[in-house]
Amino acid sequence: MYKSRIIVLLIIYMHVLPKLCFGQESEYQIKAVFLEQFTRFIEWPESSSVSDSSKPFIIAVIGENPFGPILGNTYEERRIKDKDVELRYISSIDEIDSVHILFISDSNRKILPDIINFTKNKPILTIGDAEGFAQKNVLINFYQSDDRIKFEINEKAVHESGLVVSYILFNLAKIVNPIRG
Repeated sequence: MYKSRIIVLLIIYMHVLPKLCFGQESEYQIKAVFLEQFTRFIEWPESSSVSDSSKPFIIAVIGENPFGPILGNTYEERRIKDKDVELRYISSIDEIDSVHILFISDSNRKILPDIINFTKNKPILTIGDAEGFAQKNVLINFYQSDDRIKFEINEKAVHESGLVVSYILFNLAKIVNPIRG
C-alpha cells in the first residue's frame, strides 16, 4: 500500500504537474524531494555505508548549487533509508568518495568525464539536470518535456554502478543506453 502511494506521487509530480505552474525555486523544491523519493526504489550494496546505521546518508552537490537553501530546508528533519541526512557542497572530485547521492551541476559539464570516471563502478547515485548528462553516464537526469519535469535513467551506467534500481523507477523513466537481454 505504501509503495503504491509513492508511485502515485511520482507519477503526479513527474508527469501531471506542469512546470509552468512553478517558478525556478519550486522546480528545485520538487527535484529536492525526488532525491529522497528515488532512494525508495534503489538498493545500495551491503558493502556501502548505507547499511551502517551509525553513519548519515550523504547528499553532495558538486559545482554551482542550483537548489540554493532548498536542500537544507528539505532535509533538515527528513531521513533517508532511516538515517540522518548530511548535505555537502563540494568543488573537487576528491571530495566525492563517501557520498551516496551526487548531484552534478551543469557548471561541471567540462569535467563531467572526470567525475563519471571517478564514480564509475561505485555505488554512488549520480543525478543531474543538464541536457545530455544521461547519455554521458549520469545515472539519473532530470529534463523538461511538454512543460513537465521528467527523468531519464542510463540503464547501462546503473548496472555498472552496483546499485539495484526497481523496475518501478525504470517504468517511470525514459531509458538511455538500455541493456540488451
